[in-house]
Amino acid sequence: MKIAIFGAGSTGCFLAGELKLAKLDVSVICRPRIKHSIIENNGIRLTDYQGLDQRVMPDALMTDINQSVNKSRNKSDNNSGDNEQITQFDVIFVTLKCHQLTSIIDDLLAISTQQSAIVLMQNGLGSLEILQQAFKNRNQARQIFQGITPFNVLQQDNASFHKGTEGVFTFNTCPQTRAIDTAMNNAQANISCTLATDMTAIINGKLLLNLNNALNAICDVPIKQQLSQRKTRKLLAMAMQEWLKVCKQAHLPLAQFAKVKPSLLPLILSLPDSLFTLIAKPMLAIDPHARSSMWQDIHAQRPTEIDYLNGAVVKLGLNHQVATPVNSAIVAGIKKLEQGKTISIDEIYRMIRA
Repeated sequence: MKIAIFGAGSTGCFLAGELKLAKLDVSVICRPRIKHSIIENNGIRLTDYQGLDQRVMPDALMTDINQSVNKSRNKSDNNSGDNEQITQFDVIFVTLKCHQLTSIIDDLLAISTQQSAIVLMQNGLGSLEILQQAFKNRNQARQIFQGITPFNVLQQDNASFHKGTEGVFTFNTCPQTRAIDTAMNNAQANISCTLATDMTAIINGKLLLNLNNALNAICDVPIKQQLSQRKTRKLLAMAMQEWLKVCKQAHLPLAQFAKVKPSLLPLILSLPDSLFTLIAKPMLAIDPHARSSMWQDIHAQRPTEIDYLNGAVVKLGLNHQVATPVNSAIVAGIKKLEQGKTISIDEIYRMIRA
């Protein structure tokens, strides 16, 4: 089974690394900067907050669908500019952001067959609809599935990717992901994944936690430090309450990710610091340096996926007559950061009151 990771950044490289630890055939399609970093450092280094430290080399590194280099550990980079025949893959994990999906439709068609599984790994809402509509317009049926990354990955120097929180990859069930699940379970590397037949509730439940991505970018501090401060926790709790109200009004299913029910998360986050530290100790059992992917995007001056996270809450709130002033203010704050301006938590509170 040939596997491609399309748009491998932090999450994609970590996924590629785990798949290689499971002894699967993995090709990575990524930016030239990431490709050269992987080559120069003899592979992808995976680390985590529990002591994992492994380095693996993908079977192929590609900067576009027509080029592949370093097809094995023994092949040099001398022919990195040579065009080769386009490879078609049995499963393609798409790890680009939602707003980038429309630009890769033709590439996905080129590297997949009617039997290929395309697994969308985006945060937030909207990626599935984007691809379904795009393939419908091209009269090309594809098997489109979804997956999530319920943990934080921080990209570091020397092609290192650090998992800072607990969790395992979750994929829609299909023949290809069942084979991946088997390979991971058989690997002697303490890796695993979770399979699900219905991803709707899982995607909605993951969004509840992803509402913190933007706040972490605005706070500009590690997640653990952010969650240690009641002022920022309270803001996250308010954003979560709005999404819970939207889900209730729209009759949307919501899966549980934390140790407690989704409806209790805002209450726990709103507790005084001393009580929160005592009751929510597992929530703080994360790497002290972990930050959100949106924080990484802001600091790399890349567009964020805010419209598909907090922006999706605002949009659905309008559709179902649920007020979402907190998420609206957070969206406005991230838009300012994208423009190179500054924003603070105090300003977000002022925008909410206004």
